[in-house]
Amino acid sequence: MIKHITNVTMQKKTLLSIVVCFTMTTLYAQKTEPADTLKGQTLDEVVVAQRRKLIKNDIDKLTYDVQHDKTKTTLEILKKIPLVTVDGQENIRVQGSTSFKVYRNGHPDPSLSGQNLKDILKAIPASTIKRIEVITDPGAKYDAEGTTAILNIVMMSSSKLQGLSGNVNSEVDTHGSVRLGTYLTTKVGKLTTTVNYNYMNQSRKQTENYREEVYNYVKTGEQKHEYGTNSTAATIHFGNISASYEIDSLNLLTALANFFGYKVDANTQSTNERWDKNSQLIYKFNNDMTTPGYSDLNIGGRLDYQHKTHLDGEVLTLSYMLDATRQHTIFRQMYNNMVNFPVSYTSYDQNTRERFTEHTFQIDYVRPFGKYHKIESGTKYILRYNNSTSLMDYQGTTPDMESKFKHNAQVAAAYLSYIFTAGKWAARAGLRYEFTRMKASYPDGSNPDYHTNLNDWVPSASLQYKISDGQTLKLSYNTSINRPGIEYLNPAIISTPTAVSFGNANLGSSRNQKLQLEYMLVTSKLTLQLSPYYSYTNNGIANIIYEQNRKDVSTYQNVLKSKVFGISSYTEWTPFTGTSFTLNASMRYARITLPTPAIKNSGCGGGIYFNWEQKIPWKLTLTTSIGGEYGNRVYDPYAIEGHWFYYDFTLTRRFFKDKLTVSISAESPFINERSTTYRIVQGDYTGYERSVMYPKCFHIGFSWSFGKLKASVKRAARSIENDDLVGSKKK
Repeated sequence: MIKHITNVTMQKKTLLSIVVCFTMTTLYAQKTEPADTLKGQTLDEVVVAQRRKLIKNDIDKLTYDVQHDKTKTTLEILKKIPLVTVDGQENIRVQGSTSFKVYRNGHPDPSLSGQNLKDILKAIPASTIKRIEVITDPGAKYDAEGTTAILNIVMMSSSKLQGLSGNVNSEVDTHGSVRLGTYLTTKVGKLTTTVNYNYMNQSRKQTENYREEVYNYVKTGEQKHEYGTNSTAATIHFGNISASYEIDSLNLLTALANFFGYKVDANTQSTNERWDKNSQLIYKFNNDMTTPGYSDLNIGGRLDYQHKTHLDGEVLTLSYMLDATRQHTIFRQMYNNMVNFPVSYTSYDQNTRERFTEHTFQIDYVRPFGKYHKIESGTKYILRYNNSTSLMDYQGTTPDMESKFKHNAQVAAAYLSYIFTAGKWAARAGLRYEFTRMKASYPDGSNPDYHTNLNDWVPSASLQYKISDGQTLKLSYNTSINRPGIEYLNPAIISTPTAVSFGNANLGSSRNQKLQLEYMLVTSKLTLQLSPYYSYTNNGIANIIYEQNRKDVSTYQNVLKSKVFGISSYTEWTPFTGTSFTLNASMRYARITLPTPAIKNSGCGGGIYFNWEQKIPWKLTLTTSIGGEYGNRVYDPYAIEGHWFYYDFTLTRRFFKDKLTVSISAESPFINERSTTYRIVQGDYTGYERSVMYPKCFHIGFSWSFGKLKASVKRAARSIENDDLVGSKKK
C-alpha cells in the first residue's frame, strides 16, 4: 500500500515537472522571439469573473466587507447592507426601526448619535473602514439598556508602514448648505494617530416646510386648527483625536478624545384657532417662535488597555470612558393678532440648562477552551449625574416658574457568555445581571427626594446551522431594557396657551424580548436574507397624551404593552460585471395598547428601498435609489404613520488613480413638494398632522486623498458600550 502511494506521488511529481518545463520553454521562446514577429500583437484584457463575497453571517453578527467595496462614503455603504435602510432624507433604520445604536470599533462614540448622524457618516471616508457589523440580537456582553440593534463601524487596522495619509472632502447643495471635512492619519514607530474634524453650515432653506394640525376633541366636539411654516439653520462642529501605541505584540494602549457641538437658529410662524361644536370661534392668535439661544456641546474620552496572552484568542481589556454634555436652550414665544386669548401673558422665554456627566469603568475577559469552546465574561460600573434647571419667564400677569432637578444613577453589571462552534453548528448562550440605584432630588424643594433600586436579569441565546458553504439558518432570542433619561424624568412643567408637558420622576426600566429566525444565502451573483421575528413589551415607557382644560397634556408612564410580528428581507443581485441591484424590504404588524384608559392601536405596513448601481462609459458610475414607506405603520398607541415615496440619482467619477472623487447628485429632481401625514386615531382627540417639504435639491461633492500610509489606529478587541437611555441628553 505504501509502495503504491509512493509510485503515484512520483508520477504526479514527474507530470508536474513536465508541465513546468514546457511552460518555461514556451515563455523563453516568446521572450527570445524577434521583435518584428511580436510587433502589432497585444494581450487581450483579462477579466476576473469571480466576485468577492462581501457579506458574512456569523452566530453573533452580520458583517459587510467595506475594504473591498469602492463606495465613497459610509452613508452610501449602509444602503447596501442587509437589514439597514436609508431613505430619501437619509434617515437610517435597522429592521425598520430608528432605535438602534452606532458604535465605532466596538464602543460608543458620542458623535455618532443624534439628528445629524447622517452628516457624520457622510464625513467618514469608506476607505478608512474595514467592515460594518449589524448586530440584531446582541448577546450578554452588550449592555442590556436599549440595545435592540447595533451598527458597529470597524476602522482599518494598523500596518507596518510609516508616514502620513489623509483625506479632504467637501459638499455643497442648491439649498446653500456646506460641509467641509478632513481626516488625517500618521504613524511613527509604534504610535499611530488619527485626527478628524468636520464643519457644517445647514441653511434655513434646507429645512423649510409647511405644517398643519387638525384635532377633533371627542368629549366636547371642539376642533383645533394650527398651521404655519418653520425652518432651522444650524452650525455644527464635530471631530475626534485617537491614538494607539503598541507596547509589544501582546499589549496595546488606545485613547480617544471627541467633541460634538452645534448652535441652532430656528423660526416658526403659525396661526392657532379653536372652534366649538357649533363652529363658533373660541379663540385665535398668531405665534412667532425663535431660538435666541440654543447650543449643545458633547465632549468625551476613552482609554483602553488590552493584554493578549500566548494562548490564541485569550484577551483581557481594561477600559474607562468619560461622556459629558452641556446643553442650553432658549425658546422665545411671542403672540399677536389675539382674539379671546386663553392666557394672561403675551410672550414667554423657556430657558433650560441640562448637564450630564457619565463615568464608566469596565473589565472584559475572553478565553477559548479547546477547539470548539469560548467564554466571554466581564463587569461594568457606571456613575451618572444629571442636573436640570428650567425657567418659564412669562411677560404678563402669569407668575414665572422655575424648577431644579437632579437625578443620579449607579449601574453595576456582570455578564457571562458561552460560544460553541463545531462543523456546521454554532451556538451562543449568555446571561447578564444589572443592578441600578436611581436617586432624584429637588433643590428648590418642590417635591420630596426619592430613590429606587432596579434588578434586571437579561438572558440571550442563539443557534446557527450551516446548511452549505453559502447557506445558514439561525434562531435567536434576546432581551433588552430601557432606562429613562432626564428628559423623561424631569418633572418641570412647561405650559403654553395650548399645551402642557412634564416628565415623571418615578419611571423605571422597561423590558423588551425578541425571537428571530434568520435565513441567508450567499452565492457569487446573489445574496438573499429573510428574517421573520416577533417582539413584545409589557411595561414600555409610553408618551401619555390627553386633554385637560382645553390644553393638550403630555407626560410619561411605564404602562405600554406591544406585540410586533414582522419580516425583513434583503436581496443583492449582480447579473453581470458593472451592474448590481439591492432591495431592502420589510413588513410588520404591530398591536400596541394602554391599560388606563383602555386604548388599542394596530396596523400593518413596511418599507421598500431599491438601489441600482451601474458602470457607464467615461468611467462614470450611476447610482439610482428609489423607495418609501407603505401601509398603516404603528409605533405608538395613538397614531398611524403615513406613507411616502422618494427617489434620487448620483453620478460619480474618480480621477488621478482614484485620489480625487467628484460626485453630482439630484434628490427628487421632478418633485416640487412632498407631504407626509401622521393620523391620530385613538385618545381624547383624533385628527392629523400634515407636513409638506420641498425635497428638490442638487449636490456636488469633492474628496481628495493623499499620502501612502495605509495604517489606521488600532482598537482594543473589547471596549465600553453604554447605550441605555431613552429621552437622554442626546438630541
